[in-house]
Amino acid sequence: MKLIHAAVAAIALVASPAYAADDGFYVEGGIGYYQLDIGGGWDAGDTAYKLGAGYNFMKYFGVEVEWIDGGSPKKYGETVDINGWNFSAIGRWPVSEQFEVFAKLGALMWNADLSGYVRGSDDGTDFSWGLGAGWNFTDHFTVNAEYQGFEIADTYASELWIASAVWRF
Repeated sequence: MKLIHAAVAAIALVASPAYAADDGFYVEGGIGYYQLDIGGGWDAGDTAYKLGAGYNFMKYFGVEVEWIDGGSPKKYGETVDINGWNFSAIGRWPVSEQFEVFAKLGALMWNADLSGYVRGSDDGTDFSWGLGAGWNFTDHFTVNAEYQGFEIADTYASELWIASAVWRF
């Protein structure tokens, strides 16, 4: 009987309309997959994560800062450890009370360490962008799925596919 009550409560929670806060602070954390292509047949990926915080000025516009760890993509005995701070402006479009889509434009301040046959490190600040969608389960809790691209100099592609949980205050 308790299982039936729990199931009914869960269905009611998910089915009820959610009104995400139009403005205010939020925090997020996510896990996904980072892919790096530096040319010459060297393209590899690894598990990635991000932690971030942001502020929505209104339901259509906000800003965000994220710490992104791209993991350690490895190929041909070479490993690239890559991470950095991403600063973005975000435009949101609430499609319905529960579903929204968004786009980001910003800058990634990155650091990369190369190990293997060749060793070294590099860093820089380059253009970042992203597209995603979110499902508002409650006033405070949202799950996002997004793609982020980073235009890192001297690479063919640097991209992140990630799912994240967002808590709005």
